[in-house]
Amino acid sequence: MTAPASGVGRGPLAAVLGLALDQVLAVRPGRLPMLCHPWDAWWVAARSLGRIRPEPGTWGACPACAEVAAAQIVLPLPGHPGHDGRGCGCHRTWAEAMRAPLAEGRLPAVPQRLTLALLKPGAPRRTIRSRLRTALREVHVVDRQLTAADCDRLYPDAYGAEFVAQRTAYLTSGTVEVVVLAGGTDAVACGAALKRTVRADLGVGMLRNHLHMPDNPAEALADIALLAGWDELTRLYRRWESDERRLAARLAGYRAHLERGDGTAGVVGPQRRGHPLQPAPDRR
Repeated sequence: MTAPASGVGRGPLAAVLGLALDQVLAVRPGRLPMLCHPWDAWWVAARSLGRIRPEPGTWGACPACAEVAAAQIVLPLPGHPGHDGRGCGCHRTWAEAMRAPLAEGRLPAVPQRLTLALLKPGAPRRTIRSRLRTALREVHVVDRQLTAADCDRLYPDAYGAEFVAQRTAYLTSGTVEVVVLAGGTDAVACGAALKRTVRADLGVGMLRNHLHMPDNPAEALADIALLAGWDELTRLYRRWESDERRLAARLAGYRAHLERGDGTAGVVGPQRRGHPLQPAPDRR
């Protein structure tokens, strides 16, 4: 079977990431599906800040890309291959597929109470936070000065040297405000809907849009780890996500999303074909 050059896509990868992060945070050792495309494995490692290190396959990319992806995964904090385009085109093809719009239902939806808002440089902070508090509770707030590496870890599948340079210049032009939020079990979907209405009301552009909020539970946890810190994520997870029934529902939901197919058979391997989850050592 030949794996597609573009990998499995963001939906299945978000399910793999969520399954892995929940297993690590809840201390529930398990198995991860196989990721046959090297950049898929790299994305999961990058989004988890190296806490999850899938063994990269070699399908769908040239040997040089497979080697680069594998080398980035093993770094203490997975690095980025660069945005100026690789001569082979493998990474660009993969990134374009990752950034393509997804049909409704293609991202995993599981019961999670935590999400995050990133108020970008120059954003009307008081106005935005007031809007968010109409539906969600602030549980952690901190100012950050982002670096170029932070931007790459927040958006590892962004591509195009010119666009990425503009994005990074914007996000590093001043301090950002990181707001971790808690709500009902649909907090992530609620936050994503609020983001769309806030952006529309503010009349923002495509790039300078003031507000980032994740659109799926797995990347919400990854964003908290990156922007608020792994220790803070661990503390908040214990406070808001430790309910055994919700945890079981999340794990089952991620597995069901992967087993549904969506054209990924043989690319994301079934659970029995996976490998034991071996998170990276604690680097606190």
